[in-house]
Amino acid sequence: MRAPPRPLGNLLPHLAGARLAFALCVAICSCGRPEGDSAAIDFAVKRTYEGDGARLELALDRESLTTADSALLRLEVECSEADDVGFPDSQDGFGQFAVIREDALPVRLLDDGRVVRGREYVLQPFLPGEYQVPALEVTLNASSRVSTEPVEVAVESVLDDPQAAELLDITQPVDVPVPWWWWVAIGLALVAAMAGLAWWWKRRKSARSVPRHVPAHEAALAALEALLAEGLLARGAFKPFYLRLSDIVRRYVEERFGLRAPEQTTEEFLAAMSAAPVIRGDHQALLRGFLKQADMVKFAEFVPDADEVGGAIEAAKLFIQQTVPDELLVGEQ
Repeated sequence: MRAPPRPLGNLLPHLAGARLAFALCVAICSCGRPEGDSAAIDFAVKRTYEGDGARLELALDRESLTTADSALLRLEVECSEADDVGFPDSQDGFGQFAVIREDALPVRLLDDGRVVRGREYVLQPFLPGEYQVPALEVTLNASSRVSTEPVEVAVESVLDDPQAAELLDITQPVDVPVPWWWWVAIGLALVAAMAGLAWWWKRRKSARSVPRHVPAHEAALAALEALLAEGLLARGAFKPFYLRLSDIVRRYVEERFGLRAPEQTTEEFLAAMSAAPVIRGDHQALLRGFLKQADMVKFAEFVPDADEVGGAIEAAKLFIQQTVPDELLVGEQ
């Protein structure tokens, strides 16, 4: 491994703030990459490693860049569907590179029943020199490991001659007289702020004394948003996702219509729903299709594709939104 690049002498302390601002700008720009663009990238470096029944592929989109550029690193693991894959922690960066973004790739199902799980990392250098992406380790089921080899990357400066860059000296501070009326204005602002804080505290205390009843549709939609935020779909955990999604809909049905949906099987619930039609016919059809698809995933090991997953989520949300009582809809408008 080659030594890290030599600092730029006296310039480095002055560039600390500029480095942070530059990294933030690059992070914002990188977040604008359209979804799916990385799949079509012609990677400059591709390496494959085998170990413990898994195949690890490292791909880097460039072998050289400038301090104004970022590099895209992709790690993909081909393994059994039951394997639990742990990717490298990018919180402290990779060697001399800062990691300004990390994205989980969609799980791909292969023809032989195996799956491919992946991560993409956006790497950002700070100073010119010879960099190195260090050896990265991927764990399988927390017991076995597959490691990559280091990858050399050249980083060039965007300046013609970085050593010749000069910064102006900081001038002496200038005293600015403060008018007397500023102090009066500050005092009045503090009094107004304290009065506003006292009013807010009193209002908040009185609001706490009367707990608000959360309607069934609000609780169900909040639970649905929380489920989507957990990232189960990104990890390919379809069965636990559908278990949770089905439970949210069943509990909503029980609270909204008084049917004991959580304790019944799907067939028992559908029979009870048809016998006591408190749910409209079109809503019954929507609910019937959703519950049968959920049972296929939970009990028949059915693996849905992206369109089917999106359809199930949309069906659950649509059923909840369309069955909100009219009096609550009027109150929310």
